[in-house]
Amino acid sequence: MFPELHETFILRELVALEKRGLQFDIFSLQFPRDPITIDDAIRLSEERTSYEKLITIATLKAFFVTLLTRPVKTIKAIAKVIWHGRDRPMDIVKNLAILPLTLRFYQLGSARGIEHWHGHWANIPTTACWFLQQIHGVTWSAAIHGEDIFSPNRFLSYKLDDAAFSVVCSGYFCNHLQNQLDLKQPEDVHLNYHGLDPRVMERSSERTFNERSENQKLKLVSIGRLVPTKGHDVLIKACGLLRRQYNIDFELQLIGSGPIDTELHALARSESVEDAVVFRGGLAFEDVLSTLEQADMFCLAPRLIPGHPPDGIPNVIAEAMALRVPVVSTRVSAIPELLESGKTGQLVEVDDVEGFAAAIAAVAQDLELAQSISENGFTKVGQLFDQQKNIDELIDLFNRYVPGKVT
Repeated sequence: MFPELHETFILRELVALEKRGLQFDIFSLQFPRDPITIDDAIRLSEERTSYEKLITIATLKAFFVTLLTRPVKTIKAIAKVIWHGRDRPMDIVKNLAILPLTLRFYQLGSARGIEHWHGHWANIPTTACWFLQQIHGVTWSAAIHGEDIFSPNRFLSYKLDDAAFSVVCSGYFCNHLQNQLDLKQPEDVHLNYHGLDPRVMERSSERTFNERSENQKLKLVSIGRLVPTKGHDVLIKACGLLRRQYNIDFELQLIGSGPIDTELHALARSESVEDAVVFRGGLAFEDVLSTLEQADMFCLAPRLIPGHPPDGIPNVIAEAMALRVPVVSTRVSAIPELLESGKTGQLVEVDDVEGFAAAIAAVAQDLELAQSISENGFTKVGQLFDQQKNIDELIDLFNRYVPGKVT
C-alpha cells in the first residue's frame, strides 16, 4: 500500500531517489487506507502511482491473456507458491489473490519500459515481483523491513533466492536473513539503513540540548501506535514509580492511536498518574517534531510478541536522538545498534518496569549524563542514518546487480 502512514521511511527513500534523477513508477497493491496528508506523498500518489482493484475486467484479462500466452510458466509459478508455501495456507490464498493484479501491473510497467521491479516488505509485494520473474523473466530485488521474517516461512527463503539482491533496514534483521533462512547466497543480502526525514535534519542543525533546572517538571514524550508491542504499559507503570519512589514531578505526552487506547487510559488511572499522562492521539509530523523539541527525554519500551510484526529500529528513536533528546528504551531487536547504555542512550531489559523507571530517573537527576547522552546520540544517529550515504549505497547495489536497468 502506498502511501502508508507508518511507512514514511519508504516515502523518504522514494523522494531521495527522485532527487537523484532516477525514473520510477509506483504500483500499489492496495488503495490508501488513510487520508494522505504529506505533500510528497500526495504528489507521488497522483503523479507516479498506479492503483487498481484486485478483480476487475482489466486484471482478469491480464491473467487469462498470460495464461494463454505463457501457460507453462504461469501454472508452474502457481504450483510453486502452493508447494513451497504449504506451511502457511492463508499466505497461499493471499499470494494467489494478487496474481491477476500483478500481471495487470506488468502490462502497464512493460508499456512504460520498466525492466526491473523492487518490492518493499517480505510478504505480498515481493511475491508480486517474484511472479513477474517466474512468468516474464524480469529481474527484481527486495527491501525487507522485518515483518514476516521471524516466523517459519519456507516460501520466503525460496523466493529470496531468486531475487537479484535484498536490502534490510537493520543489522539485526540482516543477520537473521543471512544466517537463519538457509539462503543459497546470503552474501546477496545487504544492510541499508533508512535515512532520516530532511525536516528532522534541518531542525537538528539548529538544536541544542534542553537544559532543565531541578525545579522544572520533567517532560517525557513517547510516540508509537497504541499496540502491545510498543510497551506503553511498561512506561505508564514506570511513571507510577517515578511519582511514588523517586518523587519526580513529570508530564508524559503519549502520541499515537490504536486498539489498546482504553486499556492504557485505565492503566494510567490505576497507577494514579492520569493527571500527568496526556494522550495526544495521532499528530501531523510537524507537530510531532515540535513536541519532541520541547521534551527532556524520549521513552519507548518495545517488546517482541510472537505473531506480531517486530520493531527494528523505530524511526522515532532515531528522530529523537537527531534532535538531541536523550532516549530510554529496551534492549530488543535492533535498538542496541543505536543505543549504548550510558553513552548514546539508556537501555533496559524488556518488561522491566523498575529498571525503566530507574533509567528515567538517572537521566533526569544527572544533568551531565543527560547532556553526554544527548550529544553522543546525535553523533551516532548522524553516522548511521545519513540519507545521502544510504541512498548512494542503494543505487550502487542496483548498478552492481542489475547494471543498465535502473536509470
